[in-house]
Amino acid sequence: MTFRQNTLESKNMNSDAAKQFLIGRVIKEAELKQAHLSEVEKKMLYFTEVHPSLPDIYDVNEEFERDYDAGKYEDKIIDLLKSARNADAAQSQQYGEMWTDAISALKQEDHYILVMVYRAFPEYRKTLVPSHRVRDYLIYISVGIAVVLMAIGIAVLSR
Repeated sequence: MTFRQNTLESKNMNSDAAKQFLIGRVIKEAELKQAHLSEVEKKMLYFTEVHPSLPDIYDVNEEFERDYDAGKYEDKIIDLLKSARNADAAQSQQYGEMWTDAISALKQEDHYILVMVYRAFPEYRKTLVPSHRVRDYLIYISVGIAVVLMAIGIAVLSR
């Protein structure tokens, strides 16, 4: 799927498409800036402990931990993320919105790339209260009000 095709589907982006979008943008930006990314570095962009997306991801992770400086790697990816998003946002508002859509789609899961995204763009760490939390709060308030009304009713009836 190309970047332009992804653009048309940005509002319906699932976590896999979101991850592909961000990784694709990092790799393309690395090529544009002539910033070398090894195969291990590229594969680490896919890393997640929850559900492996590459068959050899745990071997890649072991090699990465053994042979790479995670801090330098993360700094490199952060620079590429910032540069890619700035270029996309300058190109059009729709491209800029795809970043928000992709990051929102990934927030529900645990992905290594989110560590770097949050460092690059701290504003994305702020989360909106999901609708289920609002529903839960309304249930707690309703139950509290019901208990108070029952206590008042019991007090009135016992007189």
